Amino acid sequence: MPTPLESEISTLLREKEPPLVAEELIRRWRLQILSEEEQLDCAQFLIAAGLYEHLFTEIRHLIRQSAKLPWAQLAEALGRIGYRPSDSEVNALFEAAESQDATPDLLRSRQLDLYSRAFAEKRAALHDSFERKVSDRKQALRDQIQFMRSQRLYEQELKLIEELEALFPAEIDVQEEKNELRLRWAREVVANARATTDPTAELERKLAYLSPEEENVKALLVERAHEIAKEKPELAYDLAIGLNAMGFAREAIAVLEHAASSPAVDWLKLELMIAARQFVTALEEASRLEEVYANDPEATFAATYARARALHGLGDAASAIDLLRGLVRVRPNYKSAQSLLLDWSGGDA
Repeated sequence: MPTPLESEISTLLREKEPPLVAEELIRRWRLQILSEEEQLDCAQFLIAAGLYEHLFTEIRHLIRQSAKLPWAQLAEALGRIGYRPSDSEVNALFEAAESQDATPDLLRSRQLDLYSRAFAEKRAALHDSFERKVSDRKQALRDQIQFMRSQRLYEQELKLIEELEALFPAEIDVQEEKNELRLRWAREVVANARATTDPTAELERKLAYLSPEEENVKALLVERAHEIAKEKPELAYDLAIGLNAMGFAREAIAVLEHAASSPAVDWLKLELMIAARQFVTALEEASRLEEVYANDPEATFAATYARARALHGLGDAASAIDLLRGLVRVRPNYKSAQSLLLDWSGGDA
């Protein structure tokens, strides 16, 4: 899409000859009413129209004013008129461009590559330096993400992953990392909510002792959560976690239905089913997720852990303990499973 000045130049060319258009543009340039981008548009027009003398005249004026030069257009014009710079002139060009932090601009044109190898060599060195900086930045972000992950600093990890995604959109595994983070985050949130008490007893206690006033507040909270989740589905996940933390797991499941499907949403729904004592449905969902996420090595462990809790909720403690024992043997650092196993087996892990 042409810039506003390019569009104006096209209009002027229908009314005037190129030299007259050039004089009008240079007049504006001298009056300093053109932005830096418009100055480059002007310089590019002078090259396209073959008005090299006009461009060189303006560049001499800019040098006297110690103003920023259109370096790419200067190199392009010199190459097009067949000017062969000497080694000292090439060095002077680079020194002057570097003084204005414009070496990359100078190297955008390849016209002078025919007359000096220095341009191609400098361009290659600049590219290598850029690639090293990009690689170093990417590795630094990866190292920070790994540290945050090891410390279970989920919010900080998410910010770093989003920064990585913004800087390197071509990284195909970043979205997978984000989904995996949200899944780990959801599991820990739910696990921590259960860590200090028996979840079934706590749920029953909360539901049994809600006063009429509290029931009204609950109804308002749930209604508002549905309204927000319907309007902004991206918030449904967090709203569901919040409702579950208040002991409203069944309501959280309904709110979560507004969320777009994702691994984090699917696994949270399974956790909410168990919290809501929907054990039969949870068993079916665990099997479904294990199949859907068969390529994820963590899926089998998560499904087995959920299946054991659902079976225990249905009164099949023996099967639940057997599942946890098998899980702990394969994954001895699975602390949540170890804790439940010790609790259910009376310390006989």
